[in-house]
Amino acid sequence: MRICFAALIIVPQIALGANAPAWDCRLEGAEWVCGAPPQNTLAEAETAAEPAPEAHAEGAPEQKQPDRETRLRSTSNVPLEGWTCTPDPTQASWRCKLIGPDPQGKPRLVEAHKRAWFERPQVFSPENEQDFFRLVQLLPEDPWRAYCQGQKIKAQPVPSRAGLPLNLEADYSQSLGEGLTFFSGNVKIERGPQKLAADALTYDTDLHILNAFGNVIYEDAGYLFVSDSVWLDLEQDQARLTHPRFILANTPARGSAARSRFESEQLSRHQQVVYTTCPIGSEDWVLHAKDLKINRASGLASGHHVWLEFMHLPVFYTPYFSHPIDDRRITGFLSPSLGRSSTRGFDVTLPFYLNLAPNYDLTLIPRVMAQRGFMAGMEFRYLLPNSKGHLAGEILPHDSQRGTTRGQASFFNQTQIDPYWSALADLNYVSDSHYLNELGNNLSLANRRQVHSEARTEYRRDNWYLLGRLENWQTVDPTIPDASKPYRRLPQLFFAIDQGLAPWALGHFDSEFVYFQQDKRVDAQRLHLRPSLSFPWRTAASFLVPKLSFDYTQYFLQGTTFGQDSQISRALPLASVDAGLFLEKDWQGFFQTLEPRVFYLYIPRKRQDDIPVFDSALFDFNFNQLFRENRFAGYDRITDANQLSLALTSRLLEESGEERLRASVGQIYYFKDRRVTLPGQAVETEHWSNSVAEVNWLPADKLSVLSAVQWNPNRKDLDRGEVLLGYKDTDDRIANFGYRFRRFAPLLPGVPFNLAGDQLKILDGSFRWLVYPGLHAIGRWQYSLRDDITLDSLLGVEIESCCWRLRLIGRRFIRDVNRTEDTAVFAQLELKGLVSLGKDVDQFLERTVRGYGTEDWLY
Repeated sequence: MRICFAALIIVPQIALGANAPAWDCRLEGAEWVCGAPPQNTLAEAETAAEPAPEAHAEGAPEQKQPDRETRLRSTSNVPLEGWTCTPDPTQASWRCKLIGPDPQGKPRLVEAHKRAWFERPQVFSPENEQDFFRLVQLLPEDPWRAYCQGQKIKAQPVPSRAGLPLNLEADYSQSLGEGLTFFSGNVKIERGPQKLAADALTYDTDLHILNAFGNVIYEDAGYLFVSDSVWLDLEQDQARLTHPRFILANTPARGSAARSRFESEQLSRHQQVVYTTCPIGSEDWVLHAKDLKINRASGLASGHHVWLEFMHLPVFYTPYFSHPIDDRRITGFLSPSLGRSSTRGFDVTLPFYLNLAPNYDLTLIPRVMAQRGFMAGMEFRYLLPNSKGHLAGEILPHDSQRGTTRGQASFFNQTQIDPYWSALADLNYVSDSHYLNELGNNLSLANRRQVHSEARTEYRRDNWYLLGRLENWQTVDPTIPDASKPYRRLPQLFFAIDQGLAPWALGHFDSEFVYFQQDKRVDAQRLHLRPSLSFPWRTAASFLVPKLSFDYTQYFLQGTTFGQDSQISRALPLASVDAGLFLEKDWQGFFQTLEPRVFYLYIPRKRQDDIPVFDSALFDFNFNQLFRENRFAGYDRITDANQLSLALTSRLLEESGEERLRASVGQIYYFKDRRVTLPGQAVETEHWSNSVAEVNWLPADKLSVLSAVQWNPNRKDLDRGEVLLGYKDTDDRIANFGYRFRRFAPLLPGVPFNLAGDQLKILDGSFRWLVYPGLHAIGRWQYSLRDDITLDSLLGVEIESCCWRLRLIGRRFIRDVNRTEDTAVFAQLELKGLVSLGKDVDQFLERTVRGYGTEDWLY
């Protein structure tokens, strides 16, 4: 049927005889399309069929004409897919060849397509794409299937083939003499990871050299090739390929070359290379190179006259190019970073990496800011047997706006001395209080008020813990007065131990000595001791934990004023009882729990107004505060307490253990007033604390509701409230909207200033939404209702295909406590598997858009 069908299509060729060019047929819709070559092509074919006059001159060698299919591949624009039929010169029949699957349809004749002047030829011809398709069929699975879904493909180690035997199979073999053997018909060769299949080959058993031709497929060290011909020297471990088309399954990537030469298992050279990680049928970005050398021993690929095309437009050229092919580090330029800010203007950074040794390296970071000037930066990293760390710094010799020299420096080191002892140093410094807001990364948070530095050593063993630390804070918020800056700890020593005294008794001991230093306030040494004894009793459905503690604190003050004691001591007993139940039952296909909890705390009142405040602050009141032994952080204030906390939690759990709903409510009843306060605070006389309620609910797999409220029973009004609605239907559709209210608003994380008045009312929304296949819109808006001002806003797009991703983001935000607005624009182009150009905005978007880039987004 196929022969008769093909003969019907190619009747117009019969007059051309045996040397007629082939008609190329393919299926369009439900019909066959068979295009004849243009008239000049037919004339060229007829002319080429006859020997040239000079070829028969006496003494002249006979010129070998290329076969018909090769000529037509080079002259015809019609792709060879479907059936291709030519007259058989040896028989009165037709010779037909099928490329790809056998489609069905009706035949018709069309004229050959002539490319218009504005049409750009494809980098990979249809024949190349057919070859790539054939190679993919040989793999266990399509490597782009997982790659295009964002999954990383783990590279498999390639075993050496040295000393392995050679296995050769063929349907037919013939000895040609002098050690030369000819094989044909389903020829297969295998030597470890090196494999070859061809229609025919010759093998020299003396020199261990073979030549393969005809549908040659060659696999070697992670490469998969289809080639016109392959020459292999098995003894020297070398290979040469003519016009190879290849796939790198582990990357994955594909490409072609004019010639390829493998000089060993580790070294290969390629000419006229075309390379991309885009899947078959896509040429969104293509890398061209005049020549390319791949050295697996050094982990480096290098080439000359390299240019990059993106969307068929040349975007980059370099006379020399090098790129790592594995995880090893190499010296060279890193991806540049581009951006624009209203405080810095156009901002360009081009890092240069120096691989000095296997265990340390150096990165030079030149940076040019149009409105500020040139900045020089560096980062030195090291890795020792027991230590790792880095030293970094940057300096702006002359800020063209401020007229001064500015910079920052940091040092980090982490050392594991032995299994129990460890040490850490994290030192940071900036030249002035405006540095981070003006010259820092606009993708970072804008509310940094302190630069923290510390050096510490720790000992951990079983139930023992020892800490020694030096700690400093550099204030970079110019609105904080000197007298309000935090104390330094020079040093802090802390020791804790847990010890079981009996099956029913557990002992615990905390101790601390710290020296506080501040330029504008009194200095002090503080010694704090707290032994405690608890009697835990637990079952599967209940627990009861009585606990007794004794708290002793001694202060030694320096720089006191007249009439102020230089030594102050405080001793207090503490008693608490924590009890609860855990009840559960089946309810409409869920496990429902009921978890009542009671916590009683008693601490007698001790006058503490004469003790300065070094590191204490009032804890933020929330559900966890119901079960704390102190409402103050630090040891400068120990609350007076005679109170009872009542709480109830209920959960709905699926059979898999996933929590579908969690609701908690609680409140504290105070049997007496709380007279221990921080300076400037009033005595608390209310008998009831705020009622706290929290609900985390998943009404559907794609929807979450988080809410919390605090009801003030004395004012009979809400003091705080928040609600956050989240929707996530895979990473393509994410939307969040939240509202926060707080009647008395201290400075909160994420809010760069105290809002006017005493209230906080903020709307906060964010999204990442698929608006078109491959195109996402990204946005975030944070707005203060009280002050009628936008705190932070951004809008951007994320365009992504299987092999590249482009992010364009514009941001406008409040950058300091003076409510100065700043604008910035960021761009990032990532050519997957090759390079990323621009700022890395992944971490910023993860912080800004809840649910972006993470599966854990529900709670």
